[in-house]
Amino acid sequence: MAIRIGVIGCARILNAHLRGFKILQEAGFGDLFQVTALCARKEEDALRFRKRGEGPGARPDPIETPGDPLNAPHMYIDDDLHPGSPPVIYTDYRAMLAEGPVDAVVVYTGHDSHHTIAVDAMRAGKHVAVEKAMAITVKAAQQMCEVATETDRVLSVDENVFFSPATRGAKWVVEQGTIGEVQMIFRGIIGFPSHRPDLATARTPWRHSRLGAGGGVSIDLGVHLFNGIRQICGPVASVGATWRVLEETRVLLTDDDSEVAERIPNEVDDAFFSNFRLENGGLGHAAVARSSHGRRIGVPGGTNVWGSRGALSDGRYYTDGESGSPLGRMKAADPAGYQAAFPNGVTDAYALEQLDWLQAIDEGRKPEMTGEEGTIDLALAYAILESGLLKREVTLEEVLSGEVDAYQQPINQHYGL
Repeated sequence: MAIRIGVIGCARILNAHLRGFKILQEAGFGDLFQVTALCARKEEDALRFRKRGEGPGARPDPIETPGDPLNAPHMYIDDDLHPGSPPVIYTDYRAMLAEGPVDAVVVYTGHDSHHTIAVDAMRAGKHVAVEKAMAITVKAAQQMCEVATETDRVLSVDENVFFSPATRGAKWVVEQGTIGEVQMIFRGIIGFPSHRPDLATARTPWRHSRLGAGGGVSIDLGVHLFNGIRQICGPVASVGATWRVLEETRVLLTDDDSEVAERIPNEVDDAFFSNFRLENGGLGHAAVARSSHGRRIGVPGGTNVWGSRGALSDGRYYTDGESGSPLGRMKAADPAGYQAAFPNGVTDAYALEQLDWLQAIDEGRKPEMTGEEGTIDLALAYAILESGLLKREVTLEEVLSGEVDAYQQPINQHYGL
């Protein structure tokens, strides 16, 4: 029987997830699910995705980075996923949980409401998948994990880096010992493509509010950063960092980018520089800035990893004697492992994260990207902010235990955590 899915939050990232569901259908997994309900505070936002021609038109691309999932082509559930079965529309998620035709929900709202919605949903008997960052603070994420255990519901975090082919191929190469023991990691990017560093990222004002997003690039991108590093290189033990608010005011432009529609005070970091240590003693550095004047500069190669016998960079592995594609080597040397990582040839990260969650529900098991995994990523991202305040290196354990939480304290107090 298909798992009936309710969508809570009809924001711009929904298109990337709908595309993932479509890919699953095309790969033979369509019998697993049906999107049966949409919930948004404004009815028109839900209608925008229900049926072609029924609601407002597609939104403009929200971010300047070509190929970003936020810019995925617009989709309609009735036309593109389940013809003849338009989802039921709700403007209150509590009503959806109480009376909607749903067995599970996906939560695509802002960070500030993830924990409340997820907890309410699990206590209503629904399984939950929630977008990254998992929650507004580490305490909020831990509460979600506790309720998942208490209610025996499947809780998964939609972290596309975890399921990306690049991550999976690199992880396999490291596990095979191809580059030896990981010794160093280096990555960084300063500035986004736009020449306007004050532009509001993804046209979402809440991203620049401490109570709305928790942090800035440290949280929004830090969870991706540390998830990939942990999957490829192993556990991260501690983080030492500095961070700044460079642009104190951000602006929203009109849909045609012709003029300023709104000015927004920026309360969160838009630049950080971090050093971190792996449990095995390996060293790493990462720097990210959302704001820069003049030009954008990035460290070539993406996540660069050096080991005792070789390196990973730019989607390739290098040793003293050879170089090649991690995925190519995995496919040739471990076809069963490759098929398990990319069932039926599915390589889209959004499709893979949904498939794992759906199969975990169907099979009564834990998903790969559990709430506990999401909590660790969030704790390491918050370690950037906590370290910057304390002006010292902080350990993952200090952040998870709450021993170090000065940055998060006012957020926790606001939300009664």
